[in-house]
Amino acid sequence: MKRKMFLAGTAAALISGMFGMQAFAKSDNTITLMLMGTEADAFVDDYNEIIDQFNQNNEYGVTVEAEYYENEQLKTKLATLMAANNAPDVFFTYELAYLEPFVNGGKVADLTSYLEDDAEWKDSFAEGTLELLMFDEKNYAIPTQVSLCVMFYNKEIFEENNVEVPTTYDEFLQVCEALKNNGVVPMAMSGADAWIPAQFVQQIACGMSGTELFYDIVDGKEKWNNEIHVKAAEEVVKMADAGYFQDGYIGMSPEETTDMFLNGKAAMYFQGTWDAANVTERLGEAGGAFVMPAYDPQYENVSVGSLSTSFAVAEKCENKDAAVALLKYWTSPEVQEKLLYGSEKIPAINLEIDENKLSVLMRDIMNICNTQNGLTPWWDRQYGAEEGTEFNNTCVAVLGGEDAQEAFDALQQYSEDMADR
Repeated sequence: MKRKMFLAGTAAALISGMFGMQAFAKSDNTITLMLMGTEADAFVDDYNEIIDQFNQNNEYGVTVEAEYYENEQLKTKLATLMAANNAPDVFFTYELAYLEPFVNGGKVADLTSYLEDDAEWKDSFAEGTLELLMFDEKNYAIPTQVSLCVMFYNKEIFEENNVEVPTTYDEFLQVCEALKNNGVVPMAMSGADAWIPAQFVQQIACGMSGTELFYDIVDGKEKWNNEIHVKAAEEVVKMADAGYFQDGYIGMSPEETTDMFLNGKAAMYFQGTWDAANVTERLGEAGGAFVMPAYDPQYENVSVGSLSTSFAVAEKCENKDAAVALLKYWTSPEVQEKLLYGSEKIPAINLEIDENKLSVLMRDIMNICNTQNGLTPWWDRQYGAEEGTEFNNTCVAVLGGEDAQEAFDALQQYSEDMADR
């Protein structure tokens, strides 16, 4: 069955790779490319094939040389390279506040003219995606995939324990209780990287207020220490106290908790859809996904999500035309289909999708996309290393035992102090 699937709701509301910390080596007719990924990621083979095809067929005679870095490693490396004015020609980036300092520093090429000169390319992107990478009405990066947070679950564990996908918040808690009573860890959670529990707190808050709270804070109509944030964080503490996360979760890394879920040692795992390919690779048809049920039913199907992958071109790039040609190829229907069906990445362009080519898990995910009532970007994407990172740290502090109201009061004070600078 084929049907045309537009991602407006999701996006608006939404050669060989080398692994390590090497410096980029630049030679003539070379485009250096910095990507996020590790040897364990299922999509890396597809990425390398895409790069090989571009190298063989591009009209500029250039060779793309790629290097891969895991999330935190890439952030550190890219910031260092930017400071030294030695950024790669094309590089992975997040949107909004993450990219903005590099733009303000004059390190990123303005791609507006390339989009304006190719209306077909510009119009191919899902509504709301390009806007997340614009500053002063200029385009500084190209979206390649979108993503949202889902509750991954192991269908075999659910069946063995006679529980079903919950449709209400109370049912979700009942499922967690039943699994715990049967000796099963209900949900794998990581506290070592603060953004992971923070995105779960944000998701609970979405289920209490829809998108209203998010945009009220962005517009300055609401404060960080509002009752919804406090209550959402307290709900996650209740889950932890009830034993719904694994022992020692607060100090466990994302890799440890991911492995825990993929190895069948936890029934659920709240994470971005960027992990879909790894889940399918390890769990096969036992891998499923559902939307975290809303605390208040009127706010169902409002999730945390935004762009998953975007690419920017360095201002210092000597062959911007070739770099943009790479971005056009990466966002072509041919490549976007390859990444959807092969690597389970949600496309950033409007694409006609053949559901028969989707895995069982991706059918769940695309159904979630098609029924979304709204998305709120991660707070650290919206506000970057300032209030965004502090929101993450605040959530971990609450899980570590700090009073929720006091913790969010401190976040609000931090925000006010930043505004006074």
